[in-house]
Amino acid sequence: MQKIQNMNIIEIIKKRKSSRTFNQVSLKPAEKRDLESFIIENSKGLENEVVDFRIIEKNNTNNQMKLDLGMIKGHNAYILGTSKSTVASRVNYGYLMEKVVLKATEMNMSTCWVGYFDYSYFNEVHIEDGFDIPSIVIVGYSEERQTFQEKFVRLTVNAPKRNSWDKLFFNYKLKTPLNPEYIKKYSDSLEMVRLAPSSGNTQPWRVFFDDTKNKFHFFKKLISKRYELRGLHDIDMGIAMSHFELTSLQNGLSGSWFKHAKENINSLDDLQYIMTWKCE
Repeated sequence: MQKIQNMNIIEIIKKRKSSRTFNQVSLKPAEKRDLESFIIENSKGLENEVVDFRIIEKNNTNNQMKLDLGMIKGHNAYILGTSKSTVASRVNYGYLMEKVVLKATEMNMSTCWVGYFDYSYFNEVHIEDGFDIPSIVIVGYSEERQTFQEKFVRLTVNAPKRNSWDKLFFNYKLKTPLNPEYIKKYSDSLEMVRLAPSSGNTQPWRVFFDDTKNKFHFFKKLISKRYELRGLHDIDMGIAMSHFELTSLQNGLSGSWFKHAKENINSLDDLQYIMTWKCE
């Protein structure tokens, strides 16, 4: 498995931002090959489910897909794959795709997650029954300086703002907010979860630490019915889990993902249990 290793993962996560104005040029062949190699070597995800992502370039400027009401411009290269139309598979899709996004960021490429798009634009992709394309990522190059339009969009979705710890991370037994000092070893991991991108910056993840069993339970909170119906909150959960894992492993904190049976996990208000990280 090829790793994201040339830069501190925390720096990469902080560096990553959604670009909405791309330079309409083809991907550099060597960089495209490197990214494709990374995709192939990192195609197996949660519960060993495989997603075969591919990079598709569309160079016909007269037939460009309109995205985000035309607010995303200059795009012509996309990363996408298919997965089962289930919560678990969409979570895995987000988990694997975010690793590709962070690899692209490490390579100084620009990206943007897109949840609403025209499926027919990618007619070269065969979608089996029971599968879909949960989301796509635009990849390419953009200017470092943001356009006025980009600044406006980021302000509209309140992109720079993130919820505070007390709204996201809790003690599993007490249901009280986690203190970063109490969970010091994993404070970086949780902070990188807090900084993860999400649909409309909704941050649907809620993480509960079981200090008696040394486990982190990841739950999903329904924030937007629109995003939930599209399955985007599931993608968001996978992104957050990817951040948690990559940061933990880089900090020498080994562990693994598994899913408890329903009867072995506490029911928590309006939250949906997704998965557990077992510290090793």
